Parts: sequence; C-alpha cells; structure tokens
Amino acid sequence: MLAIDFSKYKALIFDMDGTLVDSMPAHLAAWEQALANQNLPVHIDFVAQRGGMPTLKIAEQYQQHYKVDIDAARLLKDKRAGFDALWHKVERIAVTCQLLSEFADTKKLGLGTGAERVNMQRITENLDLVSPFQAMVCADDVAAHKPEPDTFLEVAKRLAVEPQQCLVFEDTPFGIQAGHNAGMDCVLVKDFQLAEFLPRP
Repeated sequence: MLAIDFSKYKALIFDMDGTLVDSMPAHLAAWEQALANQNLPVHIDFVAQRGGMPTLKIAEQYQQHYKVDIDAARLLKDKRAGFDALWHKVERIAVTCQLLSEFADTKKLGLGTGAERVNMQRITENLDLVSPFQAMVCADDVAAHKPEPDTFLEVAKRLAVEPQQCLVFEDTPFGIQAGHNAGMDCVLVKDFQLAEFLPRP
C-alpha cells in the first residue's frame, strides 16, 4: 500500500471514471462502436489517455490528430447510446471507495468528474456513492475541462478549502495535470491500486 500522509490535507477530491468506479471499459467500448459507425480509424489508446475530457473535446482532438472528418453530433449521440447500454455494469473500485468510509468523519470529500451530469448522477446513485460527498462537480458545472484546473478548483470552492489543502485522486495524465494546475497534490490510481504520490510541481 502506498504511504500517504493524509494529515496534511483538509479535503480529498476524487475523479469518478477509472478512479472511484471501473467505468472505462464501458466508455471505451462505446467509443469504439461510435468511431466504427463512421468508418473512422479506431485508436482507442488516444481516447483512453484523455479520460476526464468531455466527448466532444476528445472528438475535436481526435479529428485534428488523425486528420479525419468526424460528424461530432452523430459521434456524441452514438457514444451516449453505447454507454447507455452498458453503464449499469459499472462497479466500484474498492481501494478508493474504502477511503470514503475511512475519512468520512475527518475530511471533507469532493467529487470532480469530466462526466456529464446524467452519468455522474446515475452511477453514483446506483453504487450508493452520493452520501459521502459534500460537493460534486461534473462537466456541466465548468466551462473549461481537464486538464484545465476549473473542475478541481470548483470542488475546493464548494468545500471551502484552499487548493493546497486538497489531495486529488486521478487515473489519467490529463486528470493529474488538472490537479497540478489547480495547485493540488495528486495520487495516481492505476490497476485498481493507489500507485504513485505525485506532489504539485
């Protein structure tokens, strides 16, 4: 188990997809089908590395990087439909959900996700993950998304805690970058474990 000095922090902020819940396989399967529906090349690692970004932003970067034409509205519709068919299979990630119970009485707890509100709400409600949080921020709540710091700064604001007193749990490079951009220390969650402590630069 990774050694972390939790006493330094007043708040713990968690990403959702891939950090608290094992939803990335469902998201990536939906992406794969949505791309295939337009006969587009499927580079799923490119998508996976951008976990935490809204679908349309990933699609924009995908289009620029691979120099392809994407019908963004259709892709968004198809991706949502694909995830709608799979979201109920999403399960908790034990190591991070355990922290919610462990620190429920001693830390402020926040959720900062790039997911749309509908996905945040139905997944957290289905897995009984609403009650631990004093603040929940999703893609609908901010104008600039990860790797910009806005999501995590909004969580800190709602928790009434200074950014440097927050510890972020994230599973993607863009999520870690967002945490650091917000002036927060981060913990990388990988393979369902707390893999690495990454202090803010």
